[in-house]
Amino acid sequence: MGSSEDGPPRGHRPLYNESQLAQYVSFINPDPRYSLATLRSEIKQDPLAALTLLQLRQNCATIWGNVALHYSHHRTLPLDADALYHKLVERRLGGYCMENNAFFSTILRSLGYDLYVSGARISNALMGGADPEGFAGWQHEVIIVTIDGQHYLVDVGFGSGSPITPMPLTEASLEERESVPGSFVRLVHRAIAPNTTDHKVWVLELKNTTTNKWSGAYCFAEFEWLPQDFEIINYRTHKDPKSWFTYKLVLVRTLIDEETRTKAIGSIILTGAKVERRIGTGKKEVLVEAKSEAERVAALREWFGVVLRPEEERGIHSMPTEITSEELLT
Repeated sequence: MGSSEDGPPRGHRPLYNESQLAQYVSFINPDPRYSLATLRSEIKQDPLAALTLLQLRQNCATIWGNVALHYSHHRTLPLDADALYHKLVERRLGGYCMENNAFFSTILRSLGYDLYVSGARISNALMGGADPEGFAGWQHEVIIVTIDGQHYLVDVGFGSGSPITPMPLTEASLEERESVPGSFVRLVHRAIAPNTTDHKVWVLELKNTTTNKWSGAYCFAEFEWLPQDFEIINYRTHKDPKSWFTYKLVLVRTLIDEETRTKAIGSIILTGAKVERRIGTGKKEVLVEAKSEAERVAALREWFGVVLRPEEERGIHSMPTEITSEELLT
């Protein structure tokens, strides 16, 4: 355990070993000339620039979604560090917000970054609530990294709305940043409508070239959460039948410029039985409209690199997300 001269010993968090980190580097950048030693050299030379590339490549290498919640018999999403490594890197099944950010925070900590994690509330504007200025309960996880005394928001678990670069927590700045092509993010330090006080929190806001209007995505405070805090909201998110994760199947794959691996160029999104692709700011192109489970399983393999085992394919049976002949007739 770490220690502090001015207080009690610091808590311990899991770390990945050198072999796991080396495999992870190949996972986010398959170029054989790029190694763990290369990454460590980049971090030593410029930790913020290295973090910026890491965040982008993590977003593009790891699918955001809930495929393992629907194509399985166990219907559980553990946040154990080794279980996440196996699922995200070795099986390449992707994960949702708490899985992806819990995993990436362990990667960053293992590489020597100073960080902690916190919880976030999702905006009603995003969830379709009656009050667009309101926020729901705790449903998300964010990473706060400190470099040279400056705190940065890092998030690789918000699907197509994820920031793809670290965002400084600086009240004086409302700098907008491009996320995937056609989408923009910014951080605002302000009070939120549901609070009875004027206490300020950080609000991630989104806009796109279609609406050109800023709206809330989620809010968070600079307060460290413990692993057991996330166990509570993780359980609710994937077990509560009122949680949309339990009755909708969604996957997002952010596309990267394969030549330089330094720029996001578009996305592929699966919603239910439909797979769509958008490159740049162009129109969405429908790639697949699956008429059967076999067609959707094939689409998962072709467009997302998700390879399911036979028992996982059968796990969708009787789920509300299963493609059935009755559904095709309606």
